[in-house]
Amino acid sequence: MGQEQATPMDRQGHGWSRALRVLLQAVHSPEYLDAKARDFGAFTLWALLITAVFVLGMIPWDYAIDATRAWHVVWLRLMQCGALLFWAIASVRYVHGRAARIAALAAPLFIEATFMVVLERLDGGTSYGMGGFLYFFIFAPFLLLAQPLGLAALVLMAITVFPPLAAWFGLQTGLDWWIYAAYMGTGFVPVLAIRLLLEVMYWHVFRYRREVEHQALTDGLTRLPNRRQFLAAGMRSLDSHGESGQPASLLFIDIDRFKGINDTHGHRTGDAAICHVAEALRALCREEDLMARYGGEEFLVLLPRTGPAAAAEIAERLRSAVVAAPFPMPDARASPLGLTVSIGIASYDPHDLGDTTDIDRLIHAADRAVYVAKRGGRNRVVSVGEGLVPDDTSAQGRS
Repeated sequence: MGQEQATPMDRQGHGWSRALRVLLQAVHSPEYLDAKARDFGAFTLWALLITAVFVLGMIPWDYAIDATRAWHVVWLRLMQCGALLFWAIASVRYVHGRAARIAALAAPLFIEATFMVVLERLDGGTSYGMGGFLYFFIFAPFLLLAQPLGLAALVLMAITVFPPLAAWFGLQTGLDWWIYAAYMGTGFVPVLAIRLLLEVMYWHVFRYRREVEHQALTDGLTRLPNRRQFLAAGMRSLDSHGESGQPASLLFIDIDRFKGINDTHGHRTGDAAICHVAEALRALCREEDLMARYGGEEFLVLLPRTGPAAAAEIAERLRSAVVAAPFPMPDARASPLGLTVSIGIASYDPHDLGDTTDIDRLIHAADRAVYVAKRGGRNRVVSVGEGLVPDDTSAQGRS
């Protein structure tokens, strides 16, 4: 018999299962969890504090149920409140830390165990025992909103099955566990579904925000980091180099005679030429290098752990690569256009006491070096110190 073909319903089922697998992988990624920690960390702390106040508010209820024995269980209510505060303290530094995750599982089970002791000691405690479990079950998804979906589902399942298991091992409360199973079993699926829905909603928000942030930090033409991203990342990199005592260098790259390309062939061709040069440069940059489009026909490359001599060798390879890769004109009938770049180099030496970790200073110095390269005939690499012109003449009227 031949292999049976999958029906549309089968394909739809496979599509849903694949989408669910992708979602579960995505919502447990470090980047996603870090975003949840930032967005829901404070919410978790406040939710835990509110829940702790709610637990203290149960003390008058205990007296309403059994005024004679209620004072015997006040310390249990205080211990429940303490467990919630411990969970909050464990979550202060990082809501996804090991201590916070252990507390997210241990604290709810401890609260349920002590609540079962409260019910056992109060005469008539069973009259509101079921409501207490349901109240806590409703609170739990909010307390676990910052936690990974898998851990949240595990905790919800644990606090559902823990009370009857504890009763089976001897912790009695007088509750009818069949009625408990009916209440909690019926509520578990919709509560878990709502928790999953919240996760999906936040995942869409996370993706949209990440896309917006990417667009805000990325050059729309070349897809390279833009000036804003480069300045922020470059400053962090220089600070790191200052702490480690390692040098860094910056290349300022300018396409020669670019204004003539725009004037002669149009801005569309000019944009294509910029992309062509960007690809030629990107192909030779190392993985740790930070390359960005600074503006117009200008590019920046920050070379980590690279001194002036090594930076000059890298710059020369980049210059030669652009020369060796003529730009194919959009009009196939036109001959490829030879392009060149002028490159200025400025270096940061953390051992030089007068050398501050200022990315703007490096950019300005390398920009002046580009001016010297332009004045010297273009298609050149110039390092800071090679006959630089005064500050007030840098980058004026060059092309």
